[in-house]
Amino acid sequence: MNASPSAIVRWPELPQRRPLAGITAAVTSGHRLSAARFSLAAGAVVPEHSHDNEEFGQILTGSLVLTWGSQTVTLRAGEAFLLPAGVVHGARAGADGCELLECYAPPRDPVPSNGTGEAA
Repeated sequence: MNASPSAIVRWPELPQRRPLAGITAAVTSGHRLSAARFSLAAGAVVPEHSHDNEEFGQILTGSLVLTWGSQTVTLRAGEAFLLPAGVVHGARAGADGCELLECYAPPRDPVPSNGTGEAA
């Protein structure tokens, strides 16, 4: 994660990591907010998880099936979600894949460092 804030983020110039099969990510961070741009292949799955950070997500292209609690919704390009801290959630990219921008407060590195999250 980038430790010093920058006014300009050029996603293609940031290190690209693979947190899970079919998913690539670039991450940056300031002092109170972090952001990640994800590319999910068609059908790629983000397993259910929770964290102590609020999460905002914006679908840039494609579609994403988001599940939290007992709710499931399909989001398309131009739609967004906002999840409170501690909410268990998971996702699956639609048949057309998904480009997704996520922001977290307080900052977090959403790419696991437990042997996954290697360079793309």
